[in-house]
Amino acid sequence: MTNILLSRNISVFANSTNTLLPRILDVIYGLNESNEQRHFGEKQVSPGSIVTGVVLFFIAALTITGNIMVFAAVIFNKKLRSVSNLFIMSLSMADLLLGTVVMIPATLNEIFGRWILASGFCVVWAGFDVMLCSASVLNVCLISLDRYIAVMSPLRYKVIVTHRRAFAMIAVAWVIAICASFIPLGTGIHNPDLPTLTNLTFLTETPQCLFIPSLTFVLIASTVTILLPIIVAFGLYYRVSKEAKRQACFVGVLIAPSNMLLGAKVANKHIREPFTRKATVTLGIIVGAYVVTWAPFLITNILEALCTCVHVKLFSAFVWLGYCNSLINPIIYPFFIRDFRNVYLTALFNVCPCLTFLQKYKRDRVFFQNAMEFVKRSSETTENKL
Repeated sequence: MTNILLSRNISVFANSTNTLLPRILDVIYGLNESNEQRHFGEKQVSPGSIVTGVVLFFIAALTITGNIMVFAAVIFNKKLRSVSNLFIMSLSMADLLLGTVVMIPATLNEIFGRWILASGFCVVWAGFDVMLCSASVLNVCLISLDRYIAVMSPLRYKVIVTHRRAFAMIAVAWVIAICASFIPLGTGIHNPDLPTLTNLTFLTETPQCLFIPSLTFVLIASTVTILLPIIVAFGLYYRVSKEAKRQACFVGVLIAPSNMLLGAKVANKHIREPFTRKATVTLGIIVGAYVVTWAPFLITNILEALCTCVHVKLFSAFVWLGYCNSLINPIIYPFFIRDFRNVYLTALFNVCPCLTFLQKYKRDRVFFQNAMEFVKRSSETTENKL
């Protein structure tokens, strides 16, 4: 009797899923009425596709959650509402939209192996894909430029980088991203010979939303929206790191004769670390993340336009590797900024009071380290007097 009830519940759940899921997708994105709304769930999906879909949905969920956390931190904390964080907010906006508008339909493509959404949404989806990926990389350039000015001209930073200029630079970045996406895709000039975004069965029997750009479009778009921004970001962060090391060496020379700073004895490493180590680590993580995530896609995209010799699964894997950069961004920037980190820790301790012992442990450790340094300096002072 129990087995009969269990099998009946499973069948009811499966039937309700096959009716509820297409309704949800139809409300959010729209379904292809000719095929999917009438026959949703009838076509078999392989277990491998289901596993892949679960992993990709998990990546999309983490991307959305991470960028929402960035927005929430800025909205609910006045200290974070600075000009510099406007660029981080713009980057999070691009990554958040990428996670919702682009990554979820792309996951459905990987699961079903065909385009199950509305035919008219194909051009919109491809346009958002190109626009948001371009906007993400361009916003990284703005963050690099902002930190370059903050390090190279710290006294004139507030005069150079104002709210009005920050909004203007963000607007220019988004306009470039729109011009490189919706205009060529909407007019079809990205590849006039292959209208695969409007005619989904142009090359295949089943509906497929295929973005197949021409070689000219690939070279121009990839250079403007991916290659040049990565080069600029690398150059700016290199200059920032070099300037930070120069300042650290300068401070080290000042304290070298007496190891005294403001009347207290200080080790050189405590002066050098804030300038060198943090700048170098940040440089390596940011530039490394963008090179690792976007360089494979850039190379394969050009090869595909040249010879059409890249395997579909390999190309899709490199596309998702680029998408993962939107997951990495809310980790790199906020968690390497102390104000963001403090906001997140405070929220975590409020949600989970059982973790307050970690805060107490950290406070006690800092107190113990300060006490040991004080005892050491006192003993050294006593020895010098004797």
